[in-house]
Amino acid sequence: MKKFILLITLSLPSIANSEDLIKIGEDIFYNKEACINCHILNAADGGQNNLSKQHVINIVTNGYGVMPAYKDKLSKKEIEAVSIFVSTEGKNWKNKLSSFVQ
Repeated sequence: MKKFILLITLSLPSIANSEDLIKIGEDIFYNKEACINCHILNAADGGQNNLSKQHVINIVTNGYGVMPAYKDKLSKKEIEAVSIFVSTEGKNWKNKLSSFVQ
């Protein structure tokens, strides 16, 4: 039982850190870099968006198609944060993030 409590206690900072990173990522997505302006979040695909964090990190860092690279605009922590936000919250969106307005 003591080991269980210790494990829970040790994992709490990482849970709080993850929640903080999601909030930072959300702010980047909706405000700081306004990703929302291009990435439509209401097209219908049945919520089948399953982008992994690493896949999103690669796209945000290096760009993809008409999306520019953000490696010179965002810190590694910010890229990780927005990637965690997108890969976590994207499961609730009804479109693929590759949808964009041109």
